[in-house]
Amino acid sequence: MRLPYYPGCTLYTKAKPLNETIRSCFNIVGVELDELPHWYCCGTTFTLARDNRMSLIAPLRILTKAQQEGKQVLVPCSICYNTLKRANFIFSEDREALDIINEHLEEKYDGKEEVIHPLEFIRDNQDMIRNKLKKPLSGLKVGCYYGCLLLRPAEEMKFDDPESPSIFEDFVRLLGGEPVEFALKVECCGSYLVVNTPDAAVNASYKVIKNARENGADALVTTCPLCFYNLDALQTKIRQQYPDFKDMPIFYFSQLLALALGVDENGLQLGQNRVSPEIVLKKYGLL
Repeated sequence: MRLPYYPGCTLYTKAKPLNETIRSCFNIVGVELDELPHWYCCGTTFTLARDNRMSLIAPLRILTKAQQEGKQVLVPCSICYNTLKRANFIFSEDREALDIINEHLEEKYDGKEEVIHPLEFIRDNQDMIRNKLKKPLSGLKVGCYYGCLLLRPAEEMKFDDPESPSIFEDFVRLLGGEPVEFALKVECCGSYLVVNTPDAAVNASYKVIKNARENGADALVTTCPLCFYNLDALQTKIRQQYPDFKDMPIFYFSQLLALALGVDENGLQLGQNRVSPEIVLKKYGLL
């Protein structure tokens, strides 16, 4: 089975562990990821100005390339996923906008490409994963952190219930782990505020981690490179502001998947995590 794949820019820089483990996992379960040829940046964030059609040029170019490769395109980065899926929603609902951009770019995108996230693919192909599990995450208590971009706006994303999602928890159960419910799993980590108002991101990330720990989580798992950075790398600054704070490992969902599928320790890319997950994983015999 082959599947067109759009990694996006960050997966070749700060989020290499997400890219490498996604590729390893899908290879194990027999899915060939075909990276789109000569892909471009998705535009990074989706414009809030619906009449700003220039912002839709980059997404349309990507979706056109994807359409030439297949009916679906796999997008693991939450930011890219949000940008491409929301742009595609406009293309499917606003024929005038689609026609204008197609004409401007001399493209022929039809608005019918399906943008899917790996969690959606896994949800729809659970046996493919279940049959390859080698090291179930038995006993590991994981807080599933959705953040903002997978779920909102609900009408355009259609990913899961924006207030009470469960796709991530079902993923952890599939791997044999124990998902932990906590109220702040759909709240913002501080996002891009880390650039110009870092204290706000530190406080927001602290609240998320604290809430997960209070509900029994050993670790947090996320899909978003920016959420991963804020929750993982900011823990040093969190400790400076909150002396009683205890570190918590942060995983990409694909790292946990790779662990459960038996990828070797080097392939897990755990050395890229600022907060070492080694103690927690050894506690449950997973390393």
